[in-house]
Amino acid sequence: MEIRTATEHDVPLIVELLKKSLGEELMPKSREYWQWKHIDNPFGKSPVILAFENDILVGVRAFMRWQWKSSGQVFESVRAVDTATHPDYQGRGIFKKLTLELLNYCANEGWHFVFNTPNSNSKPGYLKMGWKEAGKLPISIPILHPVSVALNMSRLKQSVVKTNDTNQESFLQHPNLEELLKQNAVRCKDQIITSHTVKSLQWRYQNVPVAKYFTSGLQTAGKLRVLLVYRLKSSSAGNELRVTDIFMDTDKYKTEVRAMVKDLVKQHAADYATVSGLNSWLNGAGLYLRKLPVGPVVTVRNITFDAANTLHNFNGWSPSVGDLELF
Repeated sequence: MEIRTATEHDVPLIVELLKKSLGEELMPKSREYWQWKHIDNPFGKSPVILAFENDILVGVRAFMRWQWKSSGQVFESVRAVDTATHPDYQGRGIFKKLTLELLNYCANEGWHFVFNTPNSNSKPGYLKMGWKEAGKLPISIPILHPVSVALNMSRLKQSVVKTNDTNQESFLQHPNLEELLKQNAVRCKDQIITSHTVKSLQWRYQNVPVAKYFTSGLQTAGKLRVLLVYRLKSSSAGNELRVTDIFMDTDKYKTEVRAMVKDLVKQHAADYATVSGLNSWLNGAGLYLRKLPVGPVVTVRNITFDAANTLHNFNGWSPSVGDLELF
């Protein structure tokens, strides 16, 4: 079996194997999506390795680059994402072999840790390779229209998402956005947050080919003080307004953010909203939020940084819903 680093010329083969092994039920598999996710990523190109047998691509493993920061320190990390084994070659340890090879590569690069959100089927394999559970990201779910949710869940009503937003991209191009991100980092200096720049936000929320995101902002004296990023989804429980990221230049705008969420719920006729339970300050102003253990299970593995202890139970680590979405 030959194992080598992937190049951009291998992308068609990789996409073909992903489709053959995984299908497209959860996420589309396309060259455009791979390009966005693994090549255009402002945090860096993904390390990707391939396994061949008799010139047949039988395995692929990719880690997506990500950056976190806290008090001026930058943490270079990777997210364990795409992996596939050819159906005729499963059960031969290809997944484990490629994953361990990539971990060695990351260690040689001096990167700090790897994280991911495995499902119940893949989590045992990661735990055997040294991953540790950081916990479940707490999610707060204020149900604004309980009768509508009940009707949707009993299939007596079909939810229809309303996307009346004309400013979905404008705040991601605001001339003051870079300054807002800097001030938000100062506000969160005691927490480990994603090291976002204007470029990374536009990549994540404006250029992503598999989902539609919207923005809402608060401006005073021509300056952008608050940026809120969200998406709309139709589920079996009704219309969901999912707040994926919140940036503020100071904490004094928390009341305004609560009002913004309420207005967006009304504007889009949402039945319920989902926000990170780490933002407990969103309580109040008519939004009753409770932390629920329904978020993704997050696992981490040390590379050159003690992530297993530092990030456990999100002590000092504040990933947003958008940071941990499946994509």
